[in-house]
Amino acid sequence: MTDIESLRRLTEAVETAGADIAPTYLEYVQLSFAIATDCGEAGREFFHRLCRVSPKYQREHAERVFSNALHTQRGEVHLGTAFHLAEATGVSICIEEMPKHPTGTKGTAGTARKFPPHTGAYNKVGNDNISDDREGEEELLPGSEPQHQLPTFPENDWPEFLQRIIKAGSNPIQHDIMLLGALTALGACMSRHVRCLYGGKYHHPSLQCFVVAPSASGKGILSYIRLLVEPIHDEIRKEVAIQMKAYKKEKAEYDAMGKERIKKEAPQMPPNRMFLISGNNTGTGILQNIMDSDGTGLICEAEADTLSTAIGSDHGHWSDTLRKAFDHDRLSYNRRTDQEYREVKKSYLSVLISGTPSQVQTFIPTAEDGSYSRQLY
Repeated sequence: MTDIESLRRLTEAVETAGADIAPTYLEYVQLSFAIATDCGEAGREFFHRLCRVSPKYQREHAERVFSNALHTQRGEVHLGTAFHLAEATGVSICIEEMPKHPTGTKGTAGTARKFPPHTGAYNKVGNDNISDDREGEEELLPGSEPQHQLPTFPENDWPEFLQRIIKAGSNPIQHDIMLLGALTALGACMSRHVRCLYGGKYHHPSLQCFVVAPSASGKGILSYIRLLVEPIHDEIRKEVAIQMKAYKKEKAEYDAMGKERIKKEAPQMPPNRMFLISGNNTGTGILQNIMDSDGTGLICEAEADTLSTAIGSDHGHWSDTLRKAFDHDRLSYNRRTDQEYREVKKSYLSVLISGTPSQVQTFIPTAEDGSYSRQLY
């Protein structure tokens, strides 16, 4: 059965049940990415049909959400997520109708995979239970010591909004990923305003979190955390756009003054502020982004290689910036060409990345690297 045929049957079942399978913005975006990834433009009208059950449905807004999903999707969320959302609301769908995709993303039906027990991954993607015939069995390299599955966090009485974020995961390991990811993102939002005294120094909640897991083991769910802070980033960028428009108008008027310009101070370009800072950056570029944002920001990348490749490039070498930011140290740079000197007295940069075990060594080559002790794994 094709993906579009599966989506059609899912849509008909949801319409028949009258179920709102995307009651919050998080599920709304998940649904758009799931359909866009596997059905492309052909899934647009089905997305509308699934969403319009909700009393909050607005066609124009849904159009923008789906177009954005088509433009930005990277294959991390598949159509199985839509089935998961439907089943969570009580819509009965035959499992044979679910499309098959080899991925570990939440709610996606995937092929069985075997991981070493110490990775904490499950034999069947999206299944909380290790199959009976594999339970307790360990896959070991010759001469290696037995390794055991890492423990997960016990259930706690977290605040209600945090519980909703955690439950986006489909198993205890994904619950851990969502918890640590949410704490990192929320800490980045509050970093300038919250602090505690430790070891004779004030520390802010600017965490650097590295989620390490094998390929297709479910760590891709970390991409949902970015959705929590994108509204903050988007609002800042809107303000920057307005300020830039005003600056360009003032600059044009200033340039048109001719000799009279000496009587008036030239307009200053507004800082290029942002909240989400790209990991694909140069050494000077990352410093400019942090300083323009008054020392605050979050690097959120689904692949650790994005950072390690940038840091290892000819114009990279900004791993020291990450180490200094962890300790809220002063950041500065000096350009000899135009005698420009810039600094920020305190930095509050947070980092949230994920990658495979081999990507850890690419990003942090040795245990002596100062980044090793600053990461939360």
